[in-house]
Amino acid sequence: MCGGLAIKLKNRLENYPRIQIIIEKGFLLIIALLLILFFNIFRYYCNFNNVNSNIKNMQQEKSEAEDKLSLLNNIDTEQNNLKFITYSWWMENLAQKASLSIYSSTSNLNMLSKGSLDNLNKLSMSNLLLVDKNNYDNMVKFIIIDKSHGTFITNDRDNISYIKDKLKSFSQENGELYSYVSQKGKWYNISYDSNQSPAGKSGNNSIDNSSNFVEAYWFPANYKYEAEDILLIKQILSENKASINKEAASVNSSLNNMVNEKLSITIKLAIAAALSFILILLLYLLGKDNLKACIKNNIIAKFIKIIYIWFGQRSTLFKVFFFIISTMTVFAQILLGFVSASGKVIIIFLIPILIYFVFIFPCIIKFSIYLDRIIKGTEIITGGDINHVIKEVGDRSLQRLACNINKINKGFKVSIEDQIKNEKLKSELVANVSHDLKTPLTSIINYTDILLREDISEEEKVEFIKILNRKSLKLKTLIEDLFEISKINSGKEEVKKEEVDVAELLKQAISEYSDSELYKDKNLKFILKTYDKKISMYLDGNKMSRVFENLINNALKYSVNNTRVYVSVDNIGKGIKISFKNVSLTALDFDKKEIFERFTRGDKSRNSDIEGNGLGLAIAKSIVELHGGIMYIDFDGDLFKVIIELYY
Repeated sequence: MCGGLAIKLKNRLENYPRIQIIIEKGFLLIIALLLILFFNIFRYYCNFNNVNSNIKNMQQEKSEAEDKLSLLNNIDTEQNNLKFITYSWWMENLAQKASLSIYSSTSNLNMLSKGSLDNLNKLSMSNLLLVDKNNYDNMVKFIIIDKSHGTFITNDRDNISYIKDKLKSFSQENGELYSYVSQKGKWYNISYDSNQSPAGKSGNNSIDNSSNFVEAYWFPANYKYEAEDILLIKQILSENKASINKEAASVNSSLNNMVNEKLSITIKLAIAAALSFILILLLYLLGKDNLKACIKNNIIAKFIKIIYIWFGQRSTLFKVFFFIISTMTVFAQILLGFVSASGKVIIIFLIPILIYFVFIFPCIIKFSIYLDRIIKGTEIITGGDINHVIKEVGDRSLQRLACNINKINKGFKVSIEDQIKNEKLKSELVANVSHDLKTPLTSIINYTDILLREDISEEEKVEFIKILNRKSLKLKTLIEDLFEISKINSGKEEVKKEEVDVAELLKQAISEYSDSELYKDKNLKFILKTYDKKISMYLDGNKMSRVFENLINNALKYSVNNTRVYVSVDNIGKGIKISFKNVSLTALDFDKKEIFERFTRGDKSRNSDIEGNGLGLAIAKSIVELHGGIMYIDFDGDLFKVIIELYY
């Protein structure tokens, strides 16, 4: 329902462009108000939860006070009913007051350290538990021992001699005092440190050497409800009722205040939420595109962007200096904030501190981390790992530094690879050219020497001249191939594209070799399959014919006799794929990439009867790449595949 209403309002707003302009101009004000409202909503919500929790606690306290008061009102002190006297009640209302009375009468137990045993016995026989004319002697029995002087006081007067005999044993935590007191008392409190005595637990202990005293208090197990204690119990109950009533009144007053405060917070929370909803609705009515434009184009965003760009363009020295000054300033403000006793001053200091830790300090950390990464990256590179790349992120200065290091490393890597490759090619080129030139030249020299002799017949001369012609033609072909691949690699070779039928071009190339001696001797059969009868593409027909001739010639030389050579053309959407497949005569144990290098042949020894200079595949690959295509090889067992991809 709300979503439908918002859409209707948005549609209507389009008819009132002035309102939309007003909203756009007041964008920053709306955002500021939203932030203030969100902060207050959060504050009101926290206060609401705290008040609600306090109300529950006060309601529980009120209920407990009412239960206590009801229990006290139901006590009949005229009856011999001691059920209301519990351990906690006895400790709070009797034992603690008795303990405090003893401390008061004995100068905080100092009389045990200074008085003689006879005087302490007399003190024990006196009434130490007379508080405000109320005698606690019947319901609180006690023994207090001074361990360092071996003295004690007690109101267990019938057993003073026994206690005196057992004094040393009672002073130790061996269980004998516990056994004695637990037999005589219904409830008891034994402590070997005065801090744990009834007076100590009440927080009123002021004994200097508390660990020197052993204190035992108990409620007599054989106590009978004495008439003389009625006044004491009534007074205690009266004090309890007055205390509980006072506590209940205070809780009730606080509870009413809390309920009113809860109502006030609820109203404020509702108003803040309603205002936030209205402001969010205004932003929604502004539209997604306009909202993005307002965020990007408002003055604060522009200012931050300008500052960020400006700061990013500063020198590293400037940035480091700025970081140091800002850090020193913030720490000085923190110290001043701690020294100042005024809360307002601390709040004023808090703003730049907040800006520092939200914006500046993270920049320092990122700057340092990224600088360490760059240093580590350079160490990795100088250690020999030239493939390592330093991430180009973070501060603009460091980003440029990382980029430059990567470029240097990349250039260095390419230079090394090219140098290694060129050295390898040079050595192979010298060896291969020497071999391929030396073989026909040696034959030419040998046969010319023979022809110069006078003892050969005319028939032999004719035969030798034919051989010389064949070897010369081989040298000519080798030199022409060298010139051609040199011209292609130098970039001087021009490609003259025109519409060509690839299927027809392959048929012509195959038919030209069908009458060759090699074709007939090996008894090979070429099988051509095309996805269409006519496959038109814009190519340099002469150069592509040279590619096909080289591949067909390669298949003729290296195929097993009496086998088939499959040539296929497939449509790959973005172009065509031409495949040449033949069963290899030699083992396919060479590197797939190196076979395209100049003077590289399938027979590594280069001493087989198969003629060839190793330039055929290299020339074919270069011509294909001039056309923007790719050429690669693959093999499966003895099945050798050459694949060409040409694109429209």
